[in-house]
Amino acid sequence: MARNQGRHRIARRTKIATALLGLSIAVGGLVVSTTAGDPERASADEVDKSQFVDITKVRPNVDEPRPGRNASTGSFTVDCGRNENGHFNPDNFIAQPGIRNGAQHLHDYVGNLSTNADSDNDSLLGAGTTCANGDESAYFWPVVRIDTGEEAGQQRNRNDEQEQARLEEPNADNELAGNDGEIQRPAVVDITFKGNAREKVKEMPKFLRILYGDAKVTTNGPANARESWTCTGFENRLVKQYPICPEGSDVKRVHTFPSCLDGNNIDSENHRDHIKYPDENGECADGLTAVPELTISLTYEIPRQIQVNGQYKVDSFPEEDHNPFSDHDDFANVMPGRVMDRLVDCVNEGRKCRE
Repeated sequence: MARNQGRHRIARRTKIATALLGLSIAVGGLVVSTTAGDPERASADEVDKSQFVDITKVRPNVDEPRPGRNASTGSFTVDCGRNENGHFNPDNFIAQPGIRNGAQHLHDYVGNLSTNADSDNDSLLGAGTTCANGDESAYFWPVVRIDTGEEAGQQRNRNDEQEQARLEEPNADNELAGNDGEIQRPAVVDITFKGNAREKVKEMPKFLRILYGDAKVTTNGPANARESWTCTGFENRLVKQYPICPEGSDVKRVHTFPSCLDGNNIDSENHRDHIKYPDENGECADGLTAVPELTISLTYEIPRQIQVNGQYKVDSFPEEDHNPFSDHDDFANVMPGRVMDRLVDCVNEGRKCRE
């Protein structure tokens, strides 16, 4: 069983507001809030409100390439649940293999049941999965939390906090230094593989690793960071800030992974050189082969007043201070061959499939 399953803080600082929908979901001893604290109690203590933007004031900026004659236009959606089993940990076996708390922030997991710092190809294979079709791939991303900041008046020493984050395991409430608040389970987790606008796709090699975004954008610069945030009904625009959605619309993260592979390499030293994004026309560069394009979309039912008050945030490395532009996602392919074959056939034949 993964470390820290089934635990997170239940309103130690955040008082659940009956006026806002005081609903919690209990699954196997895990309680994950799907609502928020009283937004009138205090303002958020961790997130800079200048990092929030009204999505209705953002112009459409998502351009899909027009499919060519040989395009692979199908889609293949996998149902892996919403982490109802409470698989959390602050590890990343791709970027920080073997290092407990290597991520210094908490990840949400679906798919493979065993994923932690010590995962490798052998341990992932046959470990079981939350995916309905037997896909044992590992899918994981940083959690989103609501934090109404009732301890905002208690000043902290930032250097001490960062040092703590390097050393501490999550506490009994699944909090780390600098990453606290009510974990929000996504209302919708959509895992969909699509094709390529210019060519048919080939099978992903088993154990292929792919990263989306950059968890250390402040240190590394924006080259690998991606605009990930939007609202339901406004998916034609993506922003690097946290969105404020209109009534009736929910906060959404959209993570589209690179899909042009360098031969059969499953990884590279920086975890990026072996797989790249297609160009603006959807074409892979010379020497690269199109593989199915993975998009993970995560929808959160965060009360609008919480959004307006700047009281929700994504977990991050301490130096990122919940920068929304540091949003990221990780994938390791452990699909059985028969599932990958169905995926590729579906996408290349232009069908829409769900499993």
